[in-house]
Amino acid sequence: MRDRRELALVAVERTRMPMVVSDPQQPDAPIVLANQAFLDLTGYSAEEVIGRNCRFLQGPDTSPDAVQDIRRGLAADERFVTVELLNYRKDGTTFWNQLSISPVHDDNGETIYYFASQIDITDRRRAKELEAIERLLLMEVDHRAMNALALVQSVLSLTRADDVTRYSDAVRRRVEAIARVHRILAQSSWAGTALKDLIAEEAFKEGLQVDGPAAKLSPRLAQPMAIVLHELISNARQHGAFVCDGRVSVTWSVSPGELLLDWTESCMRPTLSEPRPGLGLTLVRAIIERQLGGTAIMHWEEQGFTARVSVPTQPDDIIMTD
Repeated sequence: MRDRRELALVAVERTRMPMVVSDPQQPDAPIVLANQAFLDLTGYSAEEVIGRNCRFLQGPDTSPDAVQDIRRGLAADERFVTVELLNYRKDGTTFWNQLSISPVHDDNGETIYYFASQIDITDRRRAKELEAIERLLLMEVDHRAMNALALVQSVLSLTRADDVTRYSDAVRRRVEAIARVHRILAQSSWAGTALKDLIAEEAFKEGLQVDGPAAKLSPRLAQPMAIVLHELISNARQHGAFVCDGRVSVTWSVSPGELLLDWTESCMRPTLSEPRPGLGLTLVRAIIERQLGGTAIMHWEEQGFTARVSVPTQPDDIIMTD
């Protein structure tokens, strides 16, 4: 037995796997043996380790749940306890530790030692985290692409094709509007963009009157709303207030579950042609109603045009920045 004990001690000391032995029969179960691999991993000397409980490796970001799992396992005198937890070296740097603890019993079945081994799995955890991030990134890219493709599909299906040149120009202008909002969103790292900025981007030459709370739209909402604003502004340029020396005002409000936008055009002289819902406004209604599940109510009068757009929103669609 003596030879076996000495052989076990030599094996623990010389193995390349970090290992410690603690004594549960002493107060606070201190470490009574730590091999060189453990000292190399943690940066401590033997004098700084012997006599201390292993919890000195824990720190601010160590999971309390993982620590509780260890306590429960030891209290139940389980044959084998293994957890992954964040530990701290002497210099303050962290490493992910796959900790395995086995109780050692005497002939009467009483626990006389705890044998614990440590494996630095930091690289493996980092690889898993990167894989998870990559998966989320791919899902987000797919989601953004689907949103953009839905808009392009609406543009292509609703744009008239009776004249190739006009069709090409109409599609190009609408795809450019999609590209503009993508550029704005990319500049914000896809954190969203202010509704006021979307309006300013589309109506950079005209002086629109705008009034509404500082609301930042999520990418899901910003992309289709950019096309809606593009169509309303284009309609005003070609058929509405900007043709008849008029004014355009845009107001909006935000309430739980809804974005409400009011568009008002007033002309200084009669419109040039009979008012009727053209292609652009048809596209507005299609995006609001089919893609966003909202409503678009439009009215034509002798001296102007009004549109009220109501869009249902999800909790993370709008951030109030005031």
